[in-house]
Amino acid sequence: MAARPELELHGLVVLRDGSPVLEQYWAPYVAEDRALVYSASKTFTASAIALAVGKGLLALDDRIVDLLPEAWATVAEQTASVAQLTVHHVLSMSTGHDADTLLEFESAPPQDWARIFLSTPPQAPVGSRHVYNNGASWLLGELIRRCTGEDLLDYLRPRLLAPLGIDATWDRDALGRCLGWSGIHVRTRDLAAMGELYRCDGVWQGRRLLPEGWVARATTPQIPTNEPNPEWLFGYGYQLWLGREGYRLDGAFGQFSLVLPERGLVVAITSAQSCTQLLLDLVWNVLLPELETDAITVPEEAHPVPEEGAQRASRRAVKSQLPVPADTGLGQDWSAAGPVQLDATLVASPDEQANLPGLSDANARRDSDGFRIGFTTNGHAVELTAGSGTWVRQHARIGDVAIPAAAAAGCDADGALDVRLVFTDSPHTLYLRIGGDTAGMAWGTTPLQGGDLARLVAR
Repeated sequence: MAARPELELHGLVVLRDGSPVLEQYWAPYVAEDRALVYSASKTFTASAIALAVGKGLLALDDRIVDLLPEAWATVAEQTASVAQLTVHHVLSMSTGHDADTLLEFESAPPQDWARIFLSTPPQAPVGSRHVYNNGASWLLGELIRRCTGEDLLDYLRPRLLAPLGIDATWDRDALGRCLGWSGIHVRTRDLAAMGELYRCDGVWQGRRLLPEGWVARATTPQIPTNEPNPEWLFGYGYQLWLGREGYRLDGAFGQFSLVLPERGLVVAITSAQSCTQLLLDLVWNVLLPELETDAITVPEEAHPVPEEGAQRASRRAVKSQLPVPADTGLGQDWSAAGPVQLDATLVASPDEQANLPGLSDANARRDSDGFRIGFTTNGHAVELTAGSGTWVRQHARIGDVAIPAAAAAGCDADGALDVRLVFTDSPHTLYLRIGGDTAGMAWGTTPLQGGDLARLVAR
């Protein structure tokens, strides 16, 4: 994968029959980082539904309008098609809508979201087709809140997360509710653990956590899919994608837990790129054949991670890092007053730029430790240390919020300073260039939750 620079890997964990055989991180990311895994969150949400079903708090054939009668009662034009929606349809995204219902939530206050979902009638018969529907995934979280009296994270923590050794956080809406469709922050190891739980039919270290029969149903194609990329054409289960082999937890920009039951394998990946089909192709064409022949190449400069027990004795550990800017040694000070503008030439995919942070007054100076970087955002002055040829991990303080970050920088032949800021609680890197009296910026991958840097933190 090192030969494909368009693929930016952050973490890789491979389990065979539950035992780790490979664990690798690309600096500045480390094993304990709890990065946002975007829509891989959906499988955690669906697992909460599984627990509630197992306790008899709801059933797959329960109608949504019966589970949320208050929201249904406020819908002015009740339609028969909405009344047909069941928990099964929401889990499988077979609601019959022709677009993501989350789009209808954007301009409405959070307290109205359930009502808006139930006032958005499906355009096609319920159960007739699949449309990727974040609004449906949010509704699953609302069902948990309604049926259990607890929010998603509170409900999952003692029943599922704690037994798996997962210490998660979850991004929340303005009412403090876990988003459901996205927002969970977990380690790469945690993605692997969740995949292993499913591979083992919901049993973890001899203890059944998910109801018997749930995994079989959740990992069966419940509805055909029609997506532009080949890997998304194998059908959809219960908040899980089916694949050419097995199934997967799947989040934006390449957050995966691939479960391959016939091989006894789980492959967990955290990363940042838009070419996720290429990444998955390389898993099958490169990684899996190497695992079969035990021919994984470990660079000579690799430094083993200290083992924590015999069960980890087979783990290979590789030390590597994301690319850093080259430094010519030119220049001592850089300053650009005023707003920092988009400079799409800084990244390989300029057509994907959105949700840029509001930065201004970018400045930097060289010192014995590398570079001191400064800028203003949301009325707060931010100061960071960037390494020359290496990453420096630290916290970017924006008001009262401390955002885990890492920075590297280097001066190019034209005298401009190139800075890369990685926000390690997320997949995202901000590229910043200060030259002359101007500054430009671009995202490596665009944060889907907006451009406020203070939101790029697990809390």
